[in-house]
Amino acid sequence: MRKKVLLLAVSCRNGGLCPGGLDLDNPSQWIRIVRDDGISSAVQGHEIDFAKPLDIIEFDGRPMPKGKQQENWVIDNNSCRKVESRTEDVLEWAYQQYGYKGFWGNYRSYLNEAEFAAVTAPSESIMKVSNVRIYKNDNDRAKIDFDWSGAKFRIKWVSMTDPDFYDRIREGEVTFDNAYIITSIPKEIDEWVNPKTGEKQAYKFVSKIFNI
Repeated sequence: MRKKVLLLAVSCRNGGLCPGGLDLDNPSQWIRIVRDDGISSAVQGHEIDFAKPLDIIEFDGRPMPKGKQQENWVIDNNSCRKVESRTEDVLEWAYQQYGYKGFWGNYRSYLNEAEFAAVTAPSESIMKVSNVRIYKNDNDRAKIDFDWSGAKFRIKWVSMTDPDFYDRIREGEVTFDNAYIITSIPKEIDEWVNPKTGEKQAYKFVSKIFNI
């Protein structure tokens, strides 16, 4: 099936890339591009014609849902080509078009086992947030804090995988007044067990940040 996608995130993942964006045939839906290897692993830059966020790509592919990530697609026959680039003016349109703008039912940086099992929403969200802080924590992990109108409290310590900020936060934290962020949940719950609760947890992560 021929697909045309406005990329909104090309994040780093396990030695590769996790590209995703709006299905331009139905922009309320997300398409995430993964490898056809049975575990939906990361792709390499050449497989998406080295496209970046705000580029439009076309490819022949097919759906390959996995766990909570029902939006996964694979590219067939090395067919992906970058065909156009857009400016950040498209972001408000994308935000209005896309169908899920939530945070999976809580204000934390993770879902517990029961919360994760109950998820029926898409695994990708576009959020409009404020008072953004991007930084490294004491364990040298990239994190993001932000305020969101759907939450009563500040959302803190969310994992951040946008490669555009890795070098910047080595010099210190980065802050924005307002931003669009692309936020995701994993396809399966993590194997790590919280020693305080005895539960596995599914960690949310922010894959792209656009300063408004």
